[in-house]
Formats: sequence, C-alpha cells, structure tokens
Amino acid sequence: MLGLKGILPALWANNVMLKPLAEGLSALGWPIALFFLVLAVLSLMRQAAEPRFSFKIDPATPRKTPPSASSLVQAQRENRAWSAQETASAERPAQWTLALIRDIEWKRFEDVCQKFYELKGIRSETTPLGPDGGIDIRLFQDDSGRATSVVQCKAWGERYVGVKPIRELLGVMTHEKIAKAFFMTSGKFSDDAKTVAQSNHITLIDGEMLLMLIERLPGAARQQLLDFACAGDYRTPTCPACGVPMRHVAGKAGRSDFWGCCNYPRCKRVLGMRRQEATAA
Repeated sequence: MLGLKGILPALWANNVMLKPLAEGLSALGWPIALFFLVLAVLSLMRQAAEPRFSFKIDPATPRKTPPSASSLVQAQRENRAWSAQETASAERPAQWTLALIRDIEWKRFEDVCQKFYELKGIRSETTPLGPDGGIDIRLFQDDSGRATSVVQCKAWGERYVGVKPIRELLGVMTHEKIAKAFFMTSGKFSDDAKTVAQSNHITLIDGEMLLMLIERLPGAARQQLLDFACAGDYRTPTCPACGVPMRHVAGKAGRSDFWGCCNYPRCKRVLGMRRQEATAA
C-alpha cells in the first residue's frame, strides 16, 4: 500500500505516460490492501483449525483393511478363553486341603492316587475305563511282574464307605490271589468297614489320612501332584464309558439333578450329583 500511495507517484511524477498509471494504482491502494488482509485472516483461521501434528503416509505402505466378521468372532473366542483361563488360574488352590480332595471328580481322584504312588517310587497302573472288576490301581513292588497289591478308589465327597465295598474288595483279592489291598476314599469309613478291613489285610485311607500322606511328600513332589490334580476342569465328572466330561442335567418332575454323558443318546450313562455340586450348578 505504501508503494502504491507514495513511492510510485513520486517516481513517475515527471513521466507523462506512467503518471496516469501511478495515479490509478494509488486509487486502488486501499481495496488491494483490504483484499490481502482478508487473505491473511483466512489463512490464520485455516491454520488454527488444522491439527497441531501431522503424519506423512508412505504410499508404499499398504492400507489396513477393516477386520472381517470371522476374525472378530475368533478374537472374541480367544478373549473368552483367556478370561476363563485367568479365572481358573485365580481359583486354583494354592495348597492341598481336605476340601480340595473332596472336590476332585472320580476319575481324576483315581489318577491322583496312582500319581501319588508313582511319586513315592512305586510302579503302578490304573485300569482302563469300563468295568474294572473292583480294581482301580495295581501296584508292583517287586520284580516278579505280577501285581503285589490292588487299590480301590472312591471319590464320594464326605460320604461314608460302608462294609459292602470292603467285602467286594476282599472278594477281588481272593480271585486275584493277592494278599494285600488298599481302599482310598475322599470321605470316611464306617465302623463295620474298619472291622472287616482290619482282619483281612486291607489298609483304609480316608480323606484326612490321604491329606496327611500327601503333606509328607517332599515339597517339589507335593507341588507336582497339586498341579496334576488341578489341571483344567478337575470337578466335572468323567463319563465312565466314554471318558469325556459329563454335563449337568436338571431333574424333571421333582427328581434330583444329575450328571449325564455329553454323547447322549449314543451313551446314556448317568452319575448322581453331590448336594454341593447341585447347589453350585
């Protein structure tokens, strides 16, 4: 504006041809100045509206496509599995207790008993699924290759083991020609059961005694047995026929809830449900 109003008229005052041009430009000084002022204001407003930080996009970098529906479902499944794993890990017992022994489902209880003998340095074998003939574990304590003792296991929670299972085990001992046996349970034994066992070389191990025997193991072995016992779902019963976890079935017409095989109707095996299991379920 200063150039249009003062400098150009002074320089071109003596020039006949340029003097009129200088006077014309001098008259346009204010409109031109106002035009550039408006441009400056608009430029400042634009800069204020833009983000303070900008990022350059490399044309060679491929753009990310939105996740598909299947990938979202898979991610949700993984998150649920991870959450369940964290929950199970948080709920897993940190030490052996009588309550834990009574929580273990029947097949895991048998495996824990077999693992206990293994950690004691005694060679042992569990019988396969199906009718076991009254024998759950065979113990081999010499080099003969024949079982020297047999073990019967009952994961009955807090229930008492009566005399009938003890007499059945005695019949198995006679049939197998084995002079020594062990009966292990998470619960307790009745007085009649104790009397028959004492006179027939049957050692009774109830839940409290089993806990005491486990606590006598070396620290590393005790922890190893705990990890083995609590791996995965150790509460849901295993189907005696199929070897798969069973499912909770609500009783109808006033009947109690029970455990049914997941392979129903191909497999119709059922197990009774403990009172605390029915309450938790």
